[in-house]
Amino acid sequence: MIKKVLIGIGSGLLIGVFVTSIFIADEINIIDLILTKITATSIITGFFTGIYAHLSKSKLKVFLVAIFIGIIIFYLKYLFTGHNFDPLTMGAFVGAILGGIFAFIRKATHSINRYNRLQRHKQKGFKK
Repeated sequence: MIKKVLIGIGSGLLIGVFVTSIFIADEINIIDLILTKITATSIITGFFTGIYAHLSKSKLKVFLVAIFIGIIIFYLKYLFTGHNFDPLTMGAFVGAILGGIFAFIRKATHSINRYNRLQRHKQKGFKK
């Protein structure tokens, strides 16, 4: 679980910095990009998405729930701070990217595990 939460936090950080750099036109250093409201909200979204990705077995559910988590977190940020950068669209965007990352990771690890199992069976003399 810790691994998926850390992946969520790291992905949220990268997505938040990317989205923030789109909205801030001035040259700004990386520390100021990390300390913005958008990046902090993306990290929180990544945290909760990582927890849900650990609990769920379905790639599609993780993707869809990540979108809803993003919408809820960004709308709560809007309600508390008044930071109005279209919270529904931005939450859906960040959630979709995070959900896509977790779905990709789950598919890749599943494919690698199947390939390794097939190679072990071939070494033992089994065939398809």
